[in-house]
Amino acid sequence: MTTTRIDAGKLIPGRGNPLDHGSVVLEDGKISYVGPSDDAPTVAEGQTITTEAVMPGMWECHGHFIGMLSANFDEMTALRPQLAAMRVTHDARNVLDAGFTSVREMGGYGTFLGRTIDDGWAVGPNIYASGAMLSQTGGHGDFHGMPLEQARNLVRAHWGEDNICDGPDECRAAVRRMLRLGAKVIKIHASGGVMSELDDPILPQFSKEELEAIVDEATRMGRLVGAHCHGSRGIIAALEAGIKTIEHGTYLNEEAADLMVEKDATLIPTRFIVEHLMAEGEKQGMPEYARRKGQEAAKKHSEAVSLAIDKGVRIALGTDIWATGMWGRNAEELALLVKDGMTDLQAIEAATANGPETLGPQAPKSGQLIEGYDADVICVSGDPSQDVNILADPTNITHVIKGGVAYKG
Repeated sequence: MTTTRIDAGKLIPGRGNPLDHGSVVLEDGKISYVGPSDDAPTVAEGQTITTEAVMPGMWECHGHFIGMLSANFDEMTALRPQLAAMRVTHDARNVLDAGFTSVREMGGYGTFLGRTIDDGWAVGPNIYASGAMLSQTGGHGDFHGMPLEQARNLVRAHWGEDNICDGPDECRAAVRRMLRLGAKVIKIHASGGVMSELDDPILPQFSKEELEAIVDEATRMGRLVGAHCHGSRGIIAALEAGIKTIEHGTYLNEEAADLMVEKDATLIPTRFIVEHLMAEGEKQGMPEYARRKGQEAAKKHSEAVSLAIDKGVRIALGTDIWATGMWGRNAEELALLVKDGMTDLQAIEAATANGPETLGPQAPKSGQLIEGYDADVICVSGDPSQDVNILADPTNITHVIKGGVAYKG
């Protein structure tokens, strides 16, 4: 593998202050030098990239490779798994070209897609997937409009294993089914949701005993648990059970925010999907029940994220993108985080250095420009440390390097 040197007007490390006129040297898939350009080792002619800014490849910490086209999950009942699987290979390439070298995939085809990419049969980011999303009967991960066994079979057909579980023993077995798929993280629904028909986003799901069984089983196998959760009661219950990431956090209150800091947990707000559904969801077939619940959630979501920022809750970037054609817009999340109170550098840290921390023992050395870390690096036209909106346009991402291999530029 060749050695590559990147000379940048602005070196953005992911965590910490940027460096003017900095260089990064990549060798054998790792970062071998980070520092001033004047002190950087020389490389062979033709192996130097000159760019306005260099930074770590970004992390999408809550997305779904599902292959749907609409904003209505009933589409899955008529969607052939083979077609959906082919669509997500397109999505994987789009998100890599947009500067995201890693994706924490929280329910969908990610376990299969990740193996396909790792084996060289498709091009895309590093994928750390959960398999299916664990749900109680009648929970957010259930399909309420069909018989229960049919709902189980639908998830099994698309994502490999049944996701519905009730009682501590079934919950343990469900975790093991996801591990059998190769899951690097376990995803559960700890409250109701917007896109499911009959449950309430504010109300908690899974009992204390069920949550503890899931966390215990996952922890023994070196996996963190991430919980879809809107209501504060569900957030607190999840944190007390040992869950380390809260996805969405729409109705986060001060008590829940303080507990997140105490438990050293991470919030993945997914501001993008809330704003997207309110602006475009109706045109994409979002059901009326989802529109009503989404409107109520949207009233609180920005306020909850601002509270989390003020309280010092660690935040990682996630969008909750699920539809084919939307992948590649992931960096629009950064501007929404800035709007809710982050600085540009804090938003970049949420998109880079904070990403691997959502995986616990499964985390790679990634998300920062540090010697010895994986050579997952992007070059940017412009200075995103002064304006993160630059990152939202994939054409501004001039080079994408994953594991030392250039996939763009």
